[in-house]
Amino acid sequence: MNFKNILSAVALLFCTTAIFAQDTNPPTVIAHGQFIGKTIPLRDMPTISELKEEGFENVREIKQRFDPTQPGVVPGTKGSIDQVPDPVIQTEQGTRNLLTTIQNFDGATVQEGQAIPPDPSGAVGPNHYVHAVNLVVKIFDKTGGLLAGPTFLGTFLGSGNNNGDPIVMYDEMADRFFVSQFRVSNNALIIGISDTPDPTGSYNVYEYPLDAFPDYPHYAIWPDGYYLTANKFNGNTTYVLDRQALLNGDPNPAIVGFNLPGVVRNPFAVFSPEPANLLGTDFDPGTPGYIVYLQDNQWPGVTFDHLKIWEIDVDFATPGNSTISATPLELPTADFDSFLRAFGQGDIKQPNTTNRYDAISGIISYAANYRKFTDHNSWIITFNTDIGGLTPGVRWIELRNDSTNDWEIYQEGTYAPDDGEGRFLSSAAIDIDGNIAMGYNLGSENTSASIKFTGRFDGDDLGVMTFPESTIINGTGRQTNTNRFGDYSHLTMDPDGLTFWYTSEYFVGVNQWRTRIASFRLNNGLDADVGVFNFNSPQDGDLGTAETVSVKIYNFGNDPQSNFDVELRVDGNLVATETFTGTLQPFEEADFVFAQTVDLSTPQQTYEIEARTTLTTDENNPNNAFTVFVDNTILSTNDAEFNAGEFLILPVSSKTYDLIFTTTRDFGDVNYNVYNTLGQTVASGMLENKGNEYVTKLDLSAAPAGVFFVTLNSGEYQATKRIINK
Repeated sequence: MNFKNILSAVALLFCTTAIFAQDTNPPTVIAHGQFIGKTIPLRDMPTISELKEEGFENVREIKQRFDPTQPGVVPGTKGSIDQVPDPVIQTEQGTRNLLTTIQNFDGATVQEGQAIPPDPSGAVGPNHYVHAVNLVVKIFDKTGGLLAGPTFLGTFLGSGNNNGDPIVMYDEMADRFFVSQFRVSNNALIIGISDTPDPTGSYNVYEYPLDAFPDYPHYAIWPDGYYLTANKFNGNTTYVLDRQALLNGDPNPAIVGFNLPGVVRNPFAVFSPEPANLLGTDFDPGTPGYIVYLQDNQWPGVTFDHLKIWEIDVDFATPGNSTISATPLELPTADFDSFLRAFGQGDIKQPNTTNRYDAISGIISYAANYRKFTDHNSWIITFNTDIGGLTPGVRWIELRNDSTNDWEIYQEGTYAPDDGEGRFLSSAAIDIDGNIAMGYNLGSENTSASIKFTGRFDGDDLGVMTFPESTIINGTGRQTNTNRFGDYSHLTMDPDGLTFWYTSEYFVGVNQWRTRIASFRLNNGLDADVGVFNFNSPQDGDLGTAETVSVKIYNFGNDPQSNFDVELRVDGNLVATETFTGTLQPFEEADFVFAQTVDLSTPQQTYEIEARTTLTTDENNPNNAFTVFVDNTILSTNDAEFNAGEFLILPVSSKTYDLIFTTTRDFGDVNYNVYNTLGQTVASGMLENKGNEYVTKLDLSAAPAGVFFVTLNSGEYQATKRIINK
């Protein structure tokens, strides 16, 4: 981080005393991030080489950061206050009809991620689901077809590190994707914002070094900024990033940091206040950002169970005018006990092993989703609570406010059907009709870690999940090599406002985690909703003047659809409008082949091809179109001759290589250029010309480990090769 403005921020503490009333505090830091560069398209990046099956026992563990020496430390055993029965516990299953999934597919594996725990996160846009885990990112179409990846986070973000804790968001207001991880070496947040609505394309990447390590960073989308909290031992823990500057690709976007006045930390769990995350695009201008944290009377210094809420007003035109509540709003809750077992001991028993895994107690679960309605705003909070015998249930709370009334608890409940199973690591959201859904993990000494979900209709009895528990997938394995699990799950909303998308971890076999991605709805959804969701052809290759275009069409709605038009565009130009004459049943897909062929014959040309359904009664237009970028890899005659040369990169020692280019003739001077996935040059020079052979020694010792591209250029012709520097 650029701390050149810190002194001015400190000065503001003194010069703005009269401006800030006693109920607000100014920021503690005002600084700037740095634009690192724009990546090459993610779809063009190399995918990872999976670990061999015998290697997953030794995968890397992403460490959590704790400081038990801090004031207010929570002891490793239960506090002195006796646990009371949960007054809002729901012990019976709901009685509505069982919910079913729409899509349900595997996300990532331990062999791909190569780390423990996976920290799964994901977000859905009109046509894509972007999924990240420790330590890779993958992009799917909305039926589970893999479009890009798995690619290491460090390769994708061009930051040279694979440190973890990824978060993925879809900013519906801007139609852009957000992907982040942290970097340990300089305590930095690394953030990528997609350059276009296509998440398989390029990303603008930013770096925010902080004054202490930002463990467990959790982000949220808000109209005036990207809000985040982090588990930091020193300095402020809450930040707002200049959202518009990031979307604009500005070189030095501002970051404003705050302390949370009056907070009591639970240092035996990660520190996890959560920012409100806006669902949809509807909001009242001027609405402040919100931060929430639980306060448990088991913790020293806390006398009653409650939530604390802080308001943040950020002003990026004059950052020093930004404020946070000096005295947070306190909302008493029904009694809860958020503490299970000390971190590192594990919480959840498993079949066929004495090893336990963590449920992540004492935190607000990610994400705290917020939605605006006509006469109120709703904000959904969830966290683990001990229902007795160190068995977790999920406390969920709906907060509401309006234009004249502050936040209050509208309803709360603890979801814990009486079957001996633990339920934990939850994530909840609310749809455009006010219906609430919640995903979570389930496990016990009798049941392998599994993924479940439930929900309720708006207007149902308060504090009750009225749908019975539904299964996304049942686990079949166990974990014996670590206590780590999670560390979070992620429920997000489709832009249609009705479809929930959830990802979490489960076990198959021994010490093999996988993630699962599933979508579902609580209401009946839309009657008329069709769209193109992928292409069968064309694909990259030697392309000609009459290429066939074949696409996949999906009926997302409840009614059968037929006789609707499908448009085809190449580089933005409409080339065909043809009719799908078959009948597409609800939640069914079909292939559609255009009779019109397309000319993609220009060598080394990238074509943008879009197919779009135009059903006249369609109720959800954002998912109608799908776009692919197709490369014609044919070389011109002279380029083909140049590329016919033998291009070798031979390792000599660590990060040192012999670069040898043998050709059919003398091409004159040949230069080389080495660049990273951000397109930044890390080395360059001229090869020694020996007639039909060109040679040089390539020293990449100053470059980080990772993927690089070596380009040879004669001034007229070019050849490129990938290299993994290690």
